[in-house]
Amino acid sequence: MNKITTLLKAFALFTLYGTLGHAVFYVCHHSIIARGGDTAFFPMLCNALRLDMAVAGYVCIVPALLLLTAIWWSGKALLYVCKAYLALASFLIVLATLANIVLYGFWGFPLDSTPLFYLLTSPADAVASVTTVWLLAGLTTLAVCSALVYYVTCKALRPDRILCAGNGKGNTHHASIATIRKRVIHSVIIALLTALLFIPIRGGFTVATNNVGSVFFSNNRTLNHCAVNPVFSCLYSLLHDEDLGSKYRFMQDREASALFGKMTCTTLRQTLPDANGGSTPSLSPHFLHMMKTGNDKGSKGVNVVMVIMESFSSYIMTETGHVKGVTPTLDSLAAHGMYFTNFYANSFRTDRGLVAILSGYPAQPTTSIMKYPHKTNSLYGIARSLHKGADFDTYYIYGGDANFTNMRAYLHSTGFDNIVAEEHFDASIPRNKWGVDDRSLFTRAISEMTQGSRQGNRFFVVQTSSSHEPYDVPVSKLKDKALNAFYFSDQCLGQFIAELRRNDLWDNTLLVVVPDHLGCYPADMDNFQLYRYQIPLIMSGGAITRAERIATIGSQQDIAATLLALLGIDHGEYLFSKDLLDSHAPHFAFFAVPDAVGMVTEDNQLIYDNEQQKTVLDSGSHKGRNLRMVQAYLQKLYDNMDSLGR
Repeated sequence: MNKITTLLKAFALFTLYGTLGHAVFYVCHHSIIARGGDTAFFPMLCNALRLDMAVAGYVCIVPALLLLTAIWWSGKALLYVCKAYLALASFLIVLATLANIVLYGFWGFPLDSTPLFYLLTSPADAVASVTTVWLLAGLTTLAVCSALVYYVTCKALRPDRILCAGNGKGNTHHASIATIRKRVIHSVIIALLTALLFIPIRGGFTVATNNVGSVFFSNNRTLNHCAVNPVFSCLYSLLHDEDLGSKYRFMQDREASALFGKMTCTTLRQTLPDANGGSTPSLSPHFLHMMKTGNDKGSKGVNVVMVIMESFSSYIMTETGHVKGVTPTLDSLAAHGMYFTNFYANSFRTDRGLVAILSGYPAQPTTSIMKYPHKTNSLYGIARSLHKGADFDTYYIYGGDANFTNMRAYLHSTGFDNIVAEEHFDASIPRNKWGVDDRSLFTRAISEMTQGSRQGNRFFVVQTSSSHEPYDVPVSKLKDKALNAFYFSDQCLGQFIAELRRNDLWDNTLLVVVPDHLGCYPADMDNFQLYRYQIPLIMSGGAITRAERIATIGSQQDIAATLLALLGIDHGEYLFSKDLLDSHAPHFAFFAVPDAVGMVTEDNQLIYDNEQQKTVLDSGSHKGRNLRMVQAYLQKLYDNMDSLGR
């Protein structure tokens, strides 16, 4: 049993090293943490355990294999290998921990592959700003701490006793049957424990795997960073990062900048929409008055509610004629609200679509900015703008795992104060692969909106998931499984709207409904069919004074500027987002799918395949006109993305 307990001790010990690292970081950067407001030490340590155990799982794989070998064959060679490995592990853990603590004060984000990149490309430049004294002090500290960790590890695990004891130089020929049976049992147990290490490595059994944002829990960015295990963060960056600044170089920067400038010369609307003499749909004067006085004593305030519908598209709405009876709620909202009829999805994945919707930041064809928390920290967001411009409280409600693709980190960094995810729903509520179904999700949303005597301006985002594959929903209205799931989600949206009315919330609510990405029905659509990208954008609620169909071309990244302009809130910082109701703005739709991009204008609809380096769709009265435009746009997007977080 000694070998089994040794493996368990090793896992606990390497987890503890992570905890100690967070504690030292907390002490060293307490002044920065305190400026963020939340200083909760023990909740930070509890959240940090997720990645600490993941790192411990990675580190323990080699010792587990050595222990498994030692059951049948023991000797000095195993001991030497084990000690060398423990020395290397101790050094790397200490190096990452110290580097994270030292560099955080300068960079403001957890350790990633950046220092390694600098060191490999130019060792001299990497340490050029460090004085000789500080360099020597750092190396000395690294050596002493590494030696101490190695010493404690060897003392606790006793590899000399475990790996060199007992098997008679590996000769099992004369071993008794009882001894062999014992070895087999121990081998099975250690093999099972080794396999179980992949549970903490992965982060559990949910859809989402471990990522840097998995441990984010607070509105205090530095406290979230304190909870990040630097070893995990560095490995994650090495495995996921890209040289963004060198991708998609279609033309000289001067030409790209000139073309890009023509596409971003949006006029900042400083006035409320009804100042345009009725040329654009206006919000209810009562709604605007309530928003302005939303935080006055006794004021009810207003609700801006954004519902992000999983995988929906214009294709499944009745008016397209492709299918009927699937989306009665959306059809009704479109008929009685502000319906944008030439609106396009920005991407094909939720993580990319969310950033486009909530930050006005275009999706990328081969990566997702949500994977890089140090970059999303630099993004603007509707939530933050609403809080800054009209003192909105902000809520994000999702029935699934908010750690998926670093979503939690992104939401916190862009201004959401309150995040409700799967773990906040009662355990008795049935789950599917993606969490609770949309009926339970909207029930919780109503509960959050009506809880207690909440007043003031509030921004709610409700993200659905039931219409995602495998389309498991608790109704059987339609034979087609996918359409049946869409019908269920639409039905849940209708029930949500009915509850808004029943609770006297409809009149002081601006409801925004938009899918998260391009449509997923029918399943045989490919990425080079333009209608796949067409999705509805609908604004409704008591805030909207009249129904209107708006034919202006746009995409998800334009929601931020359009919504903020409607509310009379500054949106000048949203470089990529355009107000769809501003006649002076250049109107087009941009979208990206795996290594392909598209741009739609009134006179040209074009999709360009980067991998094949050719245009795969080109229609309209001026064919080819958008090619250089979309290439310049993509090039400048990656320039901008590369610069974020620096």
